[in-house]
Amino acid sequence: MHVSYIPLYYLIGAIAALFFAILLPGWPLKVVFSWIFIALAMIASAYWLNMASVFRKREGGQIPVYIRWLLIPFLLGVRIYNAVARKRDGLAGWHQVGERLYVGRRLFGSDIDALKQQGITAILDVTAEFDALDWSSESADIHYLNIPVLDHKAPSEQQIHQAIQWIQQQQQSQRNVLVHCALGRGRSVFMAAAYLLARTKTRNVDEILEQIQAERHVARLNSVQHEQLKAFAQDNLMLLAKTAWIIANPVSGGGKWKECQQDIKNLLQPYFELEILETTEQVGAQQLARQALDADAELIIACGGDGTLTAVASEVKNSDTVMAIIPMGTANSLSQALWGMSSKISPVTAACTTIIEGRSRAIDVGDVNGRTMLLCAAIGFEQQMIEKADRDAKNKLGQLAYLQGLWRACNENQILDLCVTLDDDEPQHWQTSSLIIANAAPITTLLAQGKGSPMIDDGKLDLTWLEPQESGNQHVLSLIELLYSGLTEDNPGINTGYTQACSVKVKHQQGEALKYVVDGEPYEANELMVRLQKRALNILIPEQADY
Repeated sequence: MHVSYIPLYYLIGAIAALFFAILLPGWPLKVVFSWIFIALAMIASAYWLNMASVFRKREGGQIPVYIRWLLIPFLLGVRIYNAVARKRDGLAGWHQVGERLYVGRRLFGSDIDALKQQGITAILDVTAEFDALDWSSESADIHYLNIPVLDHKAPSEQQIHQAIQWIQQQQQSQRNVLVHCALGRGRSVFMAAAYLLARTKTRNVDEILEQIQAERHVARLNSVQHEQLKAFAQDNLMLLAKTAWIIANPVSGGGKWKECQQDIKNLLQPYFELEILETTEQVGAQQLARQALDADAELIIACGGDGTLTAVASEVKNSDTVMAIIPMGTANSLSQALWGMSSKISPVTAACTTIIEGRSRAIDVGDVNGRTMLLCAAIGFEQQMIEKADRDAKNKLGQLAYLQGLWRACNENQILDLCVTLDDDEPQHWQTSSLIIANAAPITTLLAQGKGSPMIDDGKLDLTWLEPQESGNQHVLSLIELLYSGLTEDNPGINTGYTQACSVKVKHQQGEALKYVVDGEPYEANELMVRLQKRALNILIPEQADY
């Protein structure tokens, strides 16, 4: 059956059922055919929109009773078709296709003894339309996960990454894993092939499929599934980390780590062995990251505010290790720069999902007087704002503490007399109340929005500054102009300035010490030297991240 025709077939069936419901006499027949119409119309919509969620199948494998009743006409037809297909195939329920990896059809209670005999103790169910067995009532010690995929459809990238990370973790625990769909022909074959592709050096999809077909000859992918698997093999050099090292700052964000620690463990432990290290007053995040790297860590997860993330990145950059983040600070500017404002919605769950997916990108990293910069270095208002928003204020007011600090800085209206050198150009004399040199910044970092939000992988530093004003109140117009620039990516150049460079040197015209901040941390030096290291850090990003 050609996959593109499936929703059309169900739609034709739904229209036919509606026709009979209208024309046939008697309410029993009208009810039956109306029921068929609703069920087939729902399935047609699910296929057109690729929404396996229509079945509401939970991670534990149960479909709600009301869905089962509503879709009885469809489910009866599918059960009859699958029973006939199983009889025609005449195959064993499952076949081994790799080390501790099996592919098979839907499971029944009668399969329990055979599963035990073969030592299969982990089940990945990729059906959307069938209830799973209740393993607790079957007295079977089974680790189970459902990733619902519609029949004849290909899983999403997120589902692929989730599946192969889960299989990897089960195998690291010495469990034999069975991946099953309805008949053991398509969806289960896809997931097993994706895992084998991720585990081997070959990127040849047909070679992997032939390996599976040698054991289970009915294994076949349709054109949609085959193309999706090829795209995965070409575009996703998958990270299969055995152990994830979590480096957590317990005081970030007013102590969010203590509140979320168990949730993070529950989300990640099915996929990784976790090593958890917490910072103390004596041992910082950078030192812990070095400890993880010395243990050959493949994946390091920084859990805390922007300062913690930068400290971890300073060790991980320019290495083969991949970094992930779980934002738990007050501002969480890096997660907003990477993910957009969606990072504000269930940030811990979203971050853990991103880690499970395992999609990495190489991003730029700045170097400021020998210190790592992921976001920006700032002089003037931003530096004063952070200086005035101390830990007590942040714990009490959250991000409002920064707004309060910015307002106070604007009112003080300190004008800086700077000597600025861009790349290899001649030094320039600048007067400004605010200068930000950004590698990345979300729109909430208003002072960095000289021409839209800076891009974290464009190989350039973005400089945004404010023209001097006679009074602090006049800076309101400058902030409005920056807001306009952030939303439109257009700089009017009236009260603000913008340019790009690969390196920037800044010092006071009179040579006095320069106060500045790097990713929210305050420092002081005679001059500020910022250089960009292109694509120096591999970091996990969500599927919807806009690059």
